[in-house]
Amino acid sequence: MHTLKVQLGLTLSILLFISMFLFGFVMLILWQRNGIQQEKQISEKLLHIAAASLSRDELAGAPSGEQYQLDSFLREGDILCLQWQEQLSTAPVTHGSCTQKLPLRTLLTEAINSKKTRTAYSGASWNGFFLSKQFLLMATPVRLHDEKQGAIGLVRSLSAVSTSIRKAQKIFFAYLLVNVLIFTAIGFTRLVHLVIKPIERLSRLADSRTDLDNASFLSGEGLGEFTQLSLSLNRLVSRIDGDKQELKRTVESLKKANEELQKNRDEMIRAEKLASIGRLSAGLAHEIGNPLGIIQGYIDLLTDSTLGDEDRKTFSNRALQELNRINALIRSLLDLSRSPVNSPVDSVDLHTLLNELIKNVRVRKTSINIHYVTNFHAALSEVIIDSDGLHQVFLNCILNSIDAIEEAPGNESGLITLSTENQITENSNTSIMVTITDNGAGIQAEHRDAIFDPFFTTKEVGKGTGLGLAVAHNMIKKSGGSISVSSRENRGTSVQITLPLSRGKASDFSKEQQHD
Repeated sequence: MHTLKVQLGLTLSILLFISMFLFGFVMLILWQRNGIQQEKQISEKLLHIAAASLSRDELAGAPSGEQYQLDSFLREGDILCLQWQEQLSTAPVTHGSCTQKLPLRTLLTEAINSKKTRTAYSGASWNGFFLSKQFLLMATPVRLHDEKQGAIGLVRSLSAVSTSIRKAQKIFFAYLLVNVLIFTAIGFTRLVHLVIKPIERLSRLADSRTDLDNASFLSGEGLGEFTQLSLSLNRLVSRIDGDKQELKRTVESLKKANEELQKNRDEMIRAEKLASIGRLSAGLAHEIGNPLGIIQGYIDLLTDSTLGDEDRKTFSNRALQELNRINALIRSLLDLSRSPVNSPVDSVDLHTLLNELIKNVRVRKTSINIHYVTNFHAALSEVIIDSDGLHQVFLNCILNSIDAIEEAPGNESGLITLSTENQITENSNTSIMVTITDNGAGIQAEHRDAIFDPFFTTKEVGKGTGLGLAVAHNMIKKSGGSISVSSRENRGTSVQITLPLSRGKASDFSKEQQHD
């Protein structure tokens, strides 16, 4: 079976041959027409020369002794015959061989009547692949003696035109063959480069994307390139269709798995919410129940009529302390749920705030001596935040460090270090990070994931509500910052709090960093 290359080469050769043949055919016809036109011009000049050379007697039909000159003229001009006629009533005089088939006499009559040169053609000859005229007949009027109108005509062979055309045909066919071969080779090479090779590469690419055996039925060997490409694409489409069905099944299974996962996630969230509510309820019941029980006991004692005034005053003060404890718990809960948007905010210098907190806690009585060290490396320390809330956050963190130092076994002295530094976040914003580090007891590994949960505490009953870190975490997060805790048991704890600086200060710090 012919491949695409053979078919393309044959088609290109045929088209080039036809186009070149038609072009040559038109050129030869124009060549023939131009040759005949030149013959007409030459014939008209020869007629005028012949009319001028003949004497009046010769024109009148009288014999002349110079007939050999006329014969020589006829041979040199390739003229078959001359014929002239003095007037319409007289018979024409002929010199040469004018057959009856050549209507020269009719042409002479037309020339006399119209007083114009008349031309006609007769006969046909086969010149290669088209017919051409064989004889040229021409008659022109002449003025004879006594002002009588006559005419003279000739018959010329067009063999010279036919001969030149046959020679041109040989050159044309040679030119046609060479051009077809050259242009076919050039065009075929370009088409192979632009069409065949891309098709072959596409076919190989399509085959490479299938897992079918190369020796399978209708593998495409020996077939035309388009047929091979069609088979390759059909295999590729079949493979894509199979992959599509497989993908559809996979998507369906993933969809079901996602629905199941979403269902399990919702169940986990619901269980976690219920657990959080349970912890919150248990914490509230514990933290509020104990003071209420104590208050109820003191009230029962106050109803005793035998109780003295001093005892009544003591019991009332103790009941009031328990009420204050409940009030503090409620305040902590409000701090936990309070939104910074609804809280008053102002500009706070963290360095000033931390220094004031250190002064306040230094007077606190502790079981061991505690040293405070400050490493304030931050060039900018001003933030826009709820000052009261932030004061409570840092105070809770420092108090937790003090408690952890007191609980650490074998500690003779404690150390609390407060450090600050500026940072540039991923969003090109500037922030300040405060690190509070102690050498206390640390946090046990099983408790580290629950330290930010409300009411979670490792302290004894009455010494802590478990809301300090929960309030701090909630406030810092809502203010656009972050809080994290790292701790090793009996090695101490480090709390890192990051807060965004005010916009103006942040831009100043960025410019300062670029300048440095």
